[in-house]
Amino acid sequence: MTKRTPDLRKLARRQRWILWLFLIGVLSQFIPTLPMGQYRMIVFVLLTAAQVVLMLAMLIGVILMLNAQGSHILIIILCSILMVAPCVNMLLLLLINMSVARTLKRAGIRVGLMGVKDEDVERIINPMLCSTCGYNLTGNISGVCPECGTEIEQP
Repeated sequence: MTKRTPDLRKLARRQRWILWLFLIGVLSQFIPTLPMGQYRMIVFVLLTAAQVVLMLAMLIGVILMLNAQGSHILIIILCSILMVAPCVNMLLLLLINMSVARTLKRAGIRVGLMGVKDEDVERIINPMLCSTCGYNLTGNISGVCPECGTEIEQP
């Protein structure tokens, strides 16, 4: 069985989504250290509920990201099960993010700290855009991008 081709648009968006959820999760760990006074129990219940929602969002995000990457269904199921385990889920997120970043880099997309911009993905996927600057090359027959001067391949 061959591996499916990754959907770069979905992969980039879902990676960015997971990175934001991860950042929110890390920052939420500092909230219980704030003074809360008489509302301590209410805040605790709300924080616990928010953590559960955050964990579910991360689980769904990992499933969708692995699906967009073209991973086998057994890998997706195994990762979904491991996402429930504390500490293992953070290691798993790190490994999946590294795999996704490697896939995006192989496609020629520059990956930053918080993922990839939609414009960068579109530049690589859309053959009518200059791969260097993103200029629309529809109707261009000169073989050179008029915006940045990059030589372009003619179909």
